[in-house]
Amino acid sequence: MKRCPMFFCSGGLWPPSATAGRRYRGLCIVAFVAAQLSAHAATDPRAALEAGAKAYGAKQYDAARQAFELAATNAVAQQLDPAVARYNAAAADYRLGQMESAADRLAEALRTGDLKLQQKAWYNRGDALLGRMGALEQQGKLEDAQKAAAEAATQFEQAILLDPADTDAKVNYELSLQLQQELEKKKQEQQKKDEQKKDQDKDKKEQDKKDQQDQKKPDSGQDKDKDKDKDKQQDQQKSKSDEQKQQEQQAAQAAKKDGEMTPEEAMQLLNAMRQEEQANRDKMRMNLGQPEPVEKDW
Repeated sequence: MKRCPMFFCSGGLWPPSATAGRRYRGLCIVAFVAAQLSAHAATDPRAALEAGAKAYGAKQYDAARQAFELAATNAVAQQLDPAVARYNAAAADYRLGQMESAADRLAEALRTGDLKLQQKAWYNRGDALLGRMGALEQQGKLEDAQKAAAEAATQFEQAILLDPADTDAKVNYELSLQLQQELEKKKQEQQKKDEQKKDQDKDKKEQDKKDQQDQKKPDSGQDKDKDKDKDKQQDQQKSKSDEQKQQEQQAAQAAKKDGEMTPEEAMQLLNAMRQEEQANRDKMRMNLGQPEPVEKDW
């Protein structure tokens, strides 16, 4: 398979990132075409690659990415290796801060027989993954961030295998391992905080339940008072009943002593006495009278 003519130019393809201690490589793979852009640039992968390089140099990264994408599409149509165009499209993505897309395009650029280009794709994909790791860490997604750091270490390891003299790849490989350890510590601290919060929420829930039960206690006291009043009334009724029975027994005993009345006669006498007493009470109520309206001379 033929490949587009290309050369390497320095100029900071991979800018410094927020991750301290990381080393970067300033290599940009572009096509060299002496002639000016022509009308067939839309179908010619070389012309599209040149247009992307010019837009990239002018810091028009979105336009550069579009041109590199077009170059990759046209290269496939003409049975050319699209890895160069995809590599450069990843560079534009990186400049735009789109680390996810950059990593994906670099993965596609790895599908090339050019071992030198492949080694650079491994290296820069590891770099893009460290950028993704930083974004995930800021979002609090520590588990995903740790996975990104682990994958980055793998990319740098592959780059070292293809070029054992690449000291930058070695430094970034060690850095990726260190970042994994730091993220593991942060994960453990976060888990500890989550457990503490869970315990606090549980304690608060139990306290709220206890408070609700305490609020119901006065009602229980009122129910007890009602029960006491009911028991008191029952005791009074029982006392009256006992008193009546005692009176009956006393009347019967008195009649038995005198020998003048039988128990039945004594009971009749007692009932007569009660009726007489009740009649006297009714008479008293009748004598009290009822209030009557009066006329008043104003």
